[in-house]
Amino acid sequence: MASLKKMTTRSITRDKEAADCSSLQGVESFAVCDGGLSSNEEKKLLRKIDRWIMPLLMVSYLLQFLDKQTLNFASVMGMIQDLVRFTLLENPTTFPECSIFYLGYLAFCYPASYLMVRLPLGKYLSATCVVWAVILTCHAATSNFIGLMVVRALLGAAEASISPGFSLTTGMWYKRSEQPLRHGIWFIGNSLAVMFGSLLAFGIAHIKHSLAPWRWLFIIFGVMTLAWAAVLLWYLPDAPNTARFLSEDERIRAVDRIRSNQTGMKDNQFKWKQVWEAMTDIKFSSLVFAGLGYNRLQVYLLQIPLGAVHGIFALGATFICSRYADCRCIIAGSLCMVSLIGSVLVRYGPNLGSNLLGLFVFVGYVAGIPLSLSMISSNVAGFTKKAVASAMMFIAYSAGNFIGPFLFFPSEAPYYGSGFLATTICFACAALFIGTLRVLLARENQRRDRLQSANGTAPSIESTDDFPLTNETDMENLTFRYVL
Repeated sequence: MASLKKMTTRSITRDKEAADCSSLQGVESFAVCDGGLSSNEEKKLLRKIDRWIMPLLMVSYLLQFLDKQTLNFASVMGMIQDLVRFTLLENPTTFPECSIFYLGYLAFCYPASYLMVRLPLGKYLSATCVVWAVILTCHAATSNFIGLMVVRALLGAAEASISPGFSLTTGMWYKRSEQPLRHGIWFIGNSLAVMFGSLLAFGIAHIKHSLAPWRWLFIIFGVMTLAWAAVLLWYLPDAPNTARFLSEDERIRAVDRIRSNQTGMKDNQFKWKQVWEAMTDIKFSSLVFAGLGYNRLQVYLLQIPLGAVHGIFALGATFICSRYADCRCIIAGSLCMVSLIGSVLVRYGPNLGSNLLGLFVFVGYVAGIPLSLSMISSNVAGFTKKAVASAMMFIAYSAGNFIGPFLFFPSEAPYYGSGFLATTICFACAALFIGTLRVLLARENQRRDRLQSANGTAPSIESTDDFPLTNETDMENLTFRYVL
């Protein structure tokens, strides 16, 4: 925090120097010689940040999703047959009990939000990666379903910090207009895992050794993750002002360029007032409820070509939202409706072609996840509040993922009427909640405009450097405006 204050003081000094530069050289030259960056300089800095931050987050997210899928791969490598010999369960031919992964995930969401505020964020996320790698490797030592459920729950708890932590990291580095696409870039790690994970598993399945291939699967993926954790520990910075890949001057500019976000800087103080505000903010609650629409059906549906469609939806939607202002809710709601149509076509389509089309458009909802994360990153100010808000979303996400598989009753195979009815309802509710959120945010922006206009306190901010680096929440700061 002291380093950040020092950088802010130096930035103010440079602002004064920039004013002198403007008076000497004219207004036209001010964009280049002021305390901020020229357009070309900012693009250069942004490219440098992208080259470092995005690969770190994307590969980490790829490994996280890949590690989740190891259970599916192992189940067709003889894991079920090996474990059934040591279990008391009579027919453990499916893995609904292993949805306990999401119980562990859910249980650790709030503790994770506390730790992400209190601890250096980059080091905490790197340490989390180490823990999840070790737990994943321990899957290879399981000899019964009870042991498997224990390590699955622990793995869920270990991975609970990753998505909200990466969203917090994105908010620390990028302007609000830049955040949707960056969320989409690292989220595409999921798509790559879907596309190439099965190929890796195929190769591992051919290992000839006294140790079963499914055990090698967990060992190899665990070691891969552990090696990547060492990379994260060295290269993932805690904040822009500590980034080893930036010069001292670039660190100052990296902090300055996100002043306009007004979403607060990390100060390692967990503020309980912001916790209460996050939990009682009705505007944000609509987005949390929308998270219940995301379920685990993709586990049963996605294959390599669907991974490509998955990525196209995610990158396409987030690119549009970064390119055009105030369209995030519209795009997210539209994606839910596309997936709703896909769900109906898969279940009720009159022929195989319509079923296949429904299958491909069904995955459109996945792009709503990075959009929802970008909405939290852009619209929730106050670092503690943002961390808790992210945890709230992933509690809803975990609940949906835990419940989802149990709605596909074996007795209803192969059509699974109850399961597809549930997904259809979830998508419709998610679209409704997102629409409600847009209305609430727009009304709040209008209320603040009227209030400040009536009081004569409307902000006239001509430079992002005029925004103070505070840790006020979006409800405390009346100059804050929500993105839609």
